[in-house]
Order: sequence, then structure tokens, then C-alpha cells
Amino acid sequence: MSVLTNDELTQLTGGLRQGAAQIRWIKKALGIDAPRRVDGHPMITWEQVNRGREAAERKSAIKWKNAA
Repeated sequence: MSVLTNDELTQLTGGLRQGAAQIRWIKKALGIDAPRRVDGHPMITWEQVNRGREAAERKSAIKWKNAA
């Protein structure tokens, strides 16, 4: 279980470089409250990212119902 590097965080968040902006993006996109490292960047693992993506996809799935 490895923590993402600053370069990986930048790629994940679409180019955001500031730790606070990365944390906001992770919260909004993945629903994860990531703790901050000493340098201000989020501390998150790939396992958390993948679980967050799966949960976001399930949440946004269309729920079809038959017309009554």
C-alpha cells in the first residue's frame, strides 16, 4: 500500500498543484476526506482512489423504473 507522490497527485487531479486544491478535488470527485501530509498535500493510496471511483460510478448510475 503506497501513498501517491506529488507528481501522481497532480496527474490524478488534472494538473492541480496546491495541496488544498487537490484535497477539495478528491473530496468532490471521489468522496474521500484525505488527511494532509506535512507538506500540505493529501495522503491517499491507489487503493483508496480505486474504491472512490467505483463508489462514484455506482452512485451516478441511472436507476431505471418501469412506467406504471
